[in-house]
Amino acid sequence: MRFLTKTTKDIEADTAICFTFEDTSNNGDLFNYLNEKSNNQLYKQIHDYKTISGKFCEIFKYSIDETIKVYIVGLGKRSDLTRKKLSIATSSVARKLKHDSKNKTLAVELVENINENNQVEYNFSKAQSANIVLTALRIGLYEYDKYLTNKKDEIETIELVENELNSEIEKEAEIGAYTSYAMKFAKDLVNEPAQIATPNYIAQIAAKIAKEHKLEAKILNKNQIKDLGMNAFLAVGQGSVNEPKFIHLTYKPKTTPRKKIALIGKGITFDAGGMNIKPATSMLTMKDDMTGCASVLGIIQAISKLNSDIELHVISALCENMTSGSAYKQGDVLTAKNGKTIEVDNTDAEGRITLADALCYADTLDVDEVIDIATLTGAVIVSLGNNITGVMGNNQAQIDKFINCSKLSCENTWQMPILDELKNNLKSEIADFKNTGGRNAGTSTAAWFLSNFTKSNSWLHLDIAGTAYLDKSNQETLSGPTGVMIRTLINYLIS
Repeated sequence: MRFLTKTTKDIEADTAICFTFEDTSNNGDLFNYLNEKSNNQLYKQIHDYKTISGKFCEIFKYSIDETIKVYIVGLGKRSDLTRKKLSIATSSVARKLKHDSKNKTLAVELVENINENNQVEYNFSKAQSANIVLTALRIGLYEYDKYLTNKKDEIETIELVENELNSEIEKEAEIGAYTSYAMKFAKDLVNEPAQIATPNYIAQIAAKIAKEHKLEAKILNKNQIKDLGMNAFLAVGQGSVNEPKFIHLTYKPKTTPRKKIALIGKGITFDAGGMNIKPATSMLTMKDDMTGCASVLGIIQAISKLNSDIELHVISALCENMTSGSAYKQGDVLTAKNGKTIEVDNTDAEGRITLADALCYADTLDVDEVIDIATLTGAVIVSLGNNITGVMGNNQAQIDKFINCSKLSCENTWQMPILDELKNNLKSEIADFKNTGGRNAGTSTAAWFLSNFTKSNSWLHLDIAGTAYLDKSNQETLSGPTGVMIRTLINYLIS
């Protein structure tokens, strides 16, 4: 899929998206061009015939001389328009038009919403809408058809239309294009069946990414992982016939980096629960337990293409959590890379064990910040549902910056606490900690556990267990993998 910025005189689209409001007229360049092409019929449909009122997510389709199909999308009242609403409306119309197999090139206009509201999510320029719209279009157009015999035609080109193009629009469009690619990459990888997406398979993909983007790469095998003392991580994978892999990719800018950041993605390529085996229905989507890894692999490609001025380390401990005669067991005591010991209370709380060693590894890299992203706890779903990501950490300024970036990126986040009182939940009689502490405060307890395996004073933990994979579609995203937090993380890293 190509992404282009064009003026109205250069567009070649057979399909177009324009926006309208309940309380104001649309005077966008693309709308005016198409209205003239339709002999003022588009204007009449809105203002004279009242075919569409402009209510939020209302969609009206109009064909001009059978040469171009125009989808007019309502955005509601201008004063109520947020970045998130623009993203939802754009994704919604993209879902609708993708079923028309004749669509090849799509033109879409840019909108802005500058008002007196000081909340960042309500204010955005046309340039910023370029980022929002491109990303939302690819969310709405996304389909995974690798294993379907009958594949649908896809839109080949998206044209962002604005007669007063400038460098800011071009830059934001570039960010949106690479962000949307990172999300597609991650969703494609999560959609791969676990029989394909083994630790070795993903390690090979990481090696290809490193070669293509000229990144430094360390791909560690079982013996090399053992030599580094990551025995907690190794224990989780010892019940599987597919051996674990540990990946570490590094992007370095051409100049002295503004900042060095380690980004860790949970990499359980299939989670059967180990000896605490999951019910069959709970295993149906457990190929998604490597969403964190898929996300960070997508992100480092975008950061490389955007020529970011940060140094980025992407890390993932890859393994399967299976049950067999060699699987780790309840009551086992594991020793992490930093020497701390963990009593296994539940083998299905495996993600925090692998992350413990990954966090310890990040301590050896001399970075300024550490961020991990993980499908970690069922408790976060109980607390926040399927549309809000839990954010925790040990540096409030870092947390505040990240949450602000999530608002700019059309994603929902909520800070949850990490309290020292939670250590009593994980008290063990024979080791430094147990790996679980009961149902109460499960998300915060897991984060407190992780906090014992990082020395960083700028550590951020994202629990995406509720938001990484949807059983049912929401307003913006279809069911399946969502690519959640990729938009926010990329904007955070480049800001």
